[in-house]
Amino acid sequence: MTRQPLADDRAHRSLEGPFVSPFDDRVRPLSPLAARPDGVAGRRVALLDITKNRGSELLDRLEALLAGEGATVSRCSKEIFSKPASAELIEQLARRTELLVEALAD
Repeated sequence: MTRQPLADDRAHRSLEGPFVSPFDDRVRPLSPLAARPDGVAGRRVALLDITKNRGSELLDRLEALLAGEGATVSRCSKEIFSKPASAELIEQLARRTELLVEALAD
């Protein structure tokens, strides 16, 4: 008795092609890290919510801690976590803030 192909077999056969790594293997020159401030008192800090599950919970706590240390805290969100932030949002953050925290949570 021979096995009859199932409709799902077509999907499995398509996986037999060349392997494509999900990692970016390009080599890039090293960039220096941004200078770290001595503290956050008096600084404008933006909290960026990338809209992943529970990210806002992390940012809620960070907002309270940063405000308690004297920072002026603002919040903003990306439209969706799976896409890069818009150029407009990046420009706005660069103009209006000194420090940025991006929430990555699940």
